[in-house]
Amino acid sequence: MKTVLLVGGLPLPPQLHRLRQHVKVIIATPGRLLDIIKQSSVSLSGIKIVVVDEADTMLKMGFQQQVLDVLENTPGERQTILVSATIPGSIEQFADQLLHNPVRIITGDKNLPCPSVRQIILWVEDPGKKKKLFEILNDKKLFKPPVLVFVDCKLGADLLSEAVQKITGLNSTSIHSEKSQVERRDILKGLLEGDYEVVVSTGVLGRGLDLVNVKLVVNFDMPSSMDEYVHQVGRVGRLGQNGTAITFINNNSKRLFWDVAKRVKPTGSILPPQLLNSPYLHEQKRKEQEKDKQAQNNLVTGANLMDIIRKHERSNSQK
Repeated sequence: MKTVLLVGGLPLPPQLHRLRQHVKVIIATPGRLLDIIKQSSVSLSGIKIVVVDEADTMLKMGFQQQVLDVLENTPGERQTILVSATIPGSIEQFADQLLHNPVRIITGDKNLPCPSVRQIILWVEDPGKKKKLFEILNDKKLFKPPVLVFVDCKLGADLLSEAVQKITGLNSTSIHSEKSQVERRDILKGLLEGDYEVVVSTGVLGRGLDLVNVKLVVNFDMPSSMDEYVHQVGRVGRLGQNGTAITFINNNSKRLFWDVAKRVKPTGSILPPQLLNSPYLHEQKRKEQEKDKQAQNNLVTGANLMDIIRKHERSNSQK
């Protein structure tokens, strides 16, 4: 089955040449595909199935209109499939508008990491992060190359990769959005073929990649949201294989403490006492319980309908 890859950052002519070879599957980023559509270099009138992968990202502001523009160029009777490990409520509402009689298929627990991933949460203050990472990379039980290390900035990725190479002697490299498409492609190929023992990455490798040979992920910097955490942890445990995800956490991520406890603790993972005893966690838990209680009080049921009507009538009579 012939396929074509249409993405920005790579020369367009070879992609157009491949597109003319009677391909059966088009794999594309929406921006590059729209450019080709506007040039009248491709017709999508024969498309029968459209798959929007990483739907929660693709339908966010900025990408959403591009996706809609692409869909407008496909037949109305197509089958549309939205796929993601995390589907926020706003995306579900949009999907209901976009799709006709949609069917929801959920594998595993919704918005949770795969159960084949062993999650380890470690309380590590910022000054001790490098030392802890080096300990993990020197631990024969934990270290299973290639290791994917996530950080929150491009400079941090470059500096940490250099430090890993210097201190441990492991073959390490970094990858982020400032590297060219060709560089990123070569690094990804090297990761899959075992050329690198450690790859330090920003979120560019956090989604949409099937890294079947990665058995260990280290979140050097805690992701900014639990959805991103789920995606980054999901780089291991692919196709039912076992994997390990180690996450460093401290008070820099205090706004996520209660979410971490809710999502990670039920998996059997032991959470650090600094997190469980944190006043930030208990305050977040209290606020959520109050919000749930308020929502329950506002819920109209057969049992409280008459009470609500009487209360409303009394309120009107006092005016």
